[in-house]
Parts: sequence; structure tokens; C-alpha cells
Amino acid sequence: MSNGSRSLRPFRPITLLVLLLLISPARATELRVDGDYRIRFADNTNLQLDEQPGYLGQRTWAEQRLRLTPVIAEADQIEITAQFDIFSGLFAGDTAPSFDGLGWSGRSTRNSLQTTGFDFRAMYAQFNLGYGMLKFGQMPRDWGMGLLWNAGNESETVDFGDQRFGDIVERVIFTNRPFDFLGPRNPLSNHLQLLLGGDLVYRDRFASLIERNGGGLEWGDRALEFFGGLNYVDGESLRIGFIALRRIQTYVRGGGDLHDWTFDLYARTAEPLQSIDALLTLELEAAAVNGGTSHSAGLDSPGTTHILQGGFASRARLAFEQLEVEVEGGYASGDANPFDSSSNGFDYNRDYKVSLVLWDEVMLFQTQNAAARLASSSSGAHPPNGVDSIPTEGAVTNAVYFKPTLRYRPAAFLGKVRFTAALLWARAPEPVIDAYESYLCSAQANSFGATAGKNYGVELDGAVTWRDRYFQNRLGLELGVQYGVLFPGDVFAKADGSRMGKAVAAKVRGGVTF
Repeated sequence: MSNGSRSLRPFRPITLLVLLLLISPARATELRVDGDYRIRFADNTNLQLDEQPGYLGQRTWAEQRLRLTPVIAEADQIEITAQFDIFSGLFAGDTAPSFDGLGWSGRSTRNSLQTTGFDFRAMYAQFNLGYGMLKFGQMPRDWGMGLLWNAGNESETVDFGDQRFGDIVERVIFTNRPFDFLGPRNPLSNHLQLLLGGDLVYRDRFASLIERNGGGLEWGDRALEFFGGLNYVDGESLRIGFIALRRIQTYVRGGGDLHDWTFDLYARTAEPLQSIDALLTLELEAAAVNGGTSHSAGLDSPGTTHILQGGFASRARLAFEQLEVEVEGGYASGDANPFDSSSNGFDYNRDYKVSLVLWDEVMLFQTQNAAARLASSSSGAHPPNGVDSIPTEGAVTNAVYFKPTLRYRPAAFLGKVRFTAALLWARAPEPVIDAYESYLCSAQANSFGATAGKNYGVELDGAVTWRDRYFQNRLGLELGVQYGVLFPGDVFAKADGSRMGKAVAAKVRGGVTF
């Protein structure tokens, strides 16, 4: 990238470890290195991406990741944490096209044994000030169910697919109990928490502070955030949180800026049902985004594009000793015209996993293909501004979905084996368009040049997982297999009246935690 930015030196893992030890407190009482290693072998359908016909060309591959999290802590006083990934990425098998560098490139190269397979994620400190907690440094960010802001650290709680990204920020955050003066018996004093802070975004779906330029690094997008919120936490029985966040961003690729407000409400309650010896958990997260951007494909109305987006996800889970029954539903507003003066498509976080195939595979690569085709000189015009925002990178957008799930741990396996089955029914509030095809024919068209539809189809997912722990729970092992099949709806219709064939994804999984 030739944007005139000053080059940066790459981070070195040994420097981070030395720095971590040097800044540790003199009276540190605990030093540990947590971590996990995971390996995946995948066998997927060769996805059809467009009407040419253009296929992905990636069917079988293998990937791995080693994540280390050194921690130095003095109980109730200070904690210093670092986190980095080593050997992260593909190491064998087929690779996906590069899509001109648009969207996620993690499956385009075998990089796990190269320097690009190293990912520096965190280096932060947390202090107990007596009247509150202060945390600062580079860290993953998380909130609620992970619908909007997701740290990408919850690998064992995801039924299907893998969390790959994690939102990373340079953050200063202060939390305290503002009603502590009311005394220990007052519920507001004990349970209400205030949080205030600011971020410089290191990496999320819409910004990257540092970008690779050949073998070097250089400055990328600048995204500043300021936020405040309240949390009411009563153990595991009740959690309610609200946060308001202001984001101001300037883009390197294509130029332009972004200024918006995000409001997010999260609630969770867990209630034992003694009459049936079960635990009922209800969970909800809802968010709205309002603002404007000049970094968008606004061909009809150049200038500022108005942003108004909204979405939610909810779960109800009934857990017995061996059986869990869960129903999840969600909504993300859609936008059937990416070229006008409004942006209404709400995006879940890339690491919020709903299924194995539809968004993680099919929509991920079809939208990357659309962006690459639109940016190509073959489109006959200069690429529209904001084309880099078209790839979903696996995020749920423009969707209404319903997903029942069953999880069963047979007593015969001492609870170490879990069987999981889920059905996904998904529709779209707005026609699901392909940006390139719609731009080409000036009409709402899908990836195959046919009239854009609203029915994603039905997906069936299944998994078997074995997990066990050893050495006083210090070492965990995992083996498993996942399989998903999507039966496409009219979103994937072709001009001749047929539809894209069913899409299948299968994974063999292994992992170690320590």
C-alpha cells in the first residue's frame, strides 16, 4: 500500500516477554502462562461464488493456532496480562483466492509457519485503586453476548465454527461502584457498576491501525472511541448492562471518515427450577447504530451517507443434568442498496457464531468475491468508495433467524462426550443483493445474476465432542467432529430457475488447553 505512511517495525515475541517481566510488581505473588493449542482439518464443498461459474477452489485444508497468555498478578492489587498467537493459520491443503486483498485473507495463504502467523493481541495492566479499577493497555474487548464487541476467547462455548478474530483496542477504562457510600446492605451499592473509557482501535472488522505492506508494517485506519455505561450484576442470577459509545474514524483505503453512536443493552437471568431439577437461563442483547460516513459506495448521492441500523439476539436455555434445550433467535436490519445515501445493514460481530455453513462459509466468500469483482478494472469504472466494507467476513447481517439446539451428555461417558444438533431457519428482511451484479445491471440481483431473494434456506448442523481434564484440571484435551449442510433458498437462485447446490462443511477438531 502506497499511502505515504511511515513504516513500522514488526513486534517481536521475546521483547514482549522481557517487557512483561520488567514491569511486574516487586511483590507479585503469582506468575503463570495460560494457553491453548488447536488444530483443524476441514473438508468442504467447492463453493460456487458467481454465475461464470466461479468456484472458490478450496475444499480441504488444515490449520492450527497456539495462543499463549502470560499473567503476573498480586491478589486484589494488580494484574498484568499479555496474549499472542503463534503458528496461527493454514499449514496444509488448498488455499482460497486473495480477492485483491478485500475482506478476510486468513484462508488465502499457508502462513502458520511464517512470521505472518504471529499475532500480538494484548499487553495490559489492571490496578485496584481502592475506589475503583483502572485498566489500560492493548487488550481484547468484550460485552454482553458478544453480539457487537467480541474478544474471540470463548472457544469452548461455541457449538459450531471457530472464533478467529477478536476485537483488539488500545484502551483506558475505569470502573467503580458509584453508590458505595450507601453502605454494604444497599443493593445499588453492592451491584451497580459505572464504567468510563476510551479506545484507539487496533483491529476490528472496520478498522486496522497497523497494516502490512509487503514485508513491513505501516499505519492504517485511525478509529477513536469514547464510551460510558452501567452494569447491574447480582452474581449469576441477574445481569443488566447498558453502554453508549461514540466512534470517530478516518480511513486509509479510499479515504473518508465515520462518525456514529452505538447504544447496546444486555440482560441475562438464571433461575433454578427445583420442581424439575433444571436451570432456566434467558439472555438478550439489542443494539442500535446512528451516524454518518463519507466512506461508502454512495453513487446516487456522493458525500455523507446516513447510518441507521439495529439488531438483537436472544436465547432461552433449559439445562438438565445431561440434556440442554436451547432456542435462539435474532434480527439484523438489511440494506438492499449499498449505493444510495443511507446505510441500514446491521452487522453482528464476526466472532458471534450462529452456524457452520451459511455465514461462515457461503456469505463470507460470496461477498468477498462481489467486492473483488466490483473493485476490478473489468467493472468498467473506478471502484466505488467503501468497497472494502462489502465483505461480511462471516458476520450475520440482513437476517431474521430461528435456531433450536439440543445438547446431550450421556451418563455412559461420564459427561465427557457431548452430542450437539441444531437447525437454522433464516430469512432476510431485505433482498440479499450482490454488489457487483446489482451495480452491473442497475437492479437488485444476487451473486448469480438472478433477481435477489429473501430466503436463505435451512441449515442442519451436528457435532460430537469429547473433553477431559487432567493434573488437577490444569490440562484439558478435546477431540471432535462437526458437520453442517445448507439447503439453499431463493437467495441463491440462478437465472435459469435452478439453485446453487447444497453446501457442506465438515471439520475434525483437536485441542489442548493449559
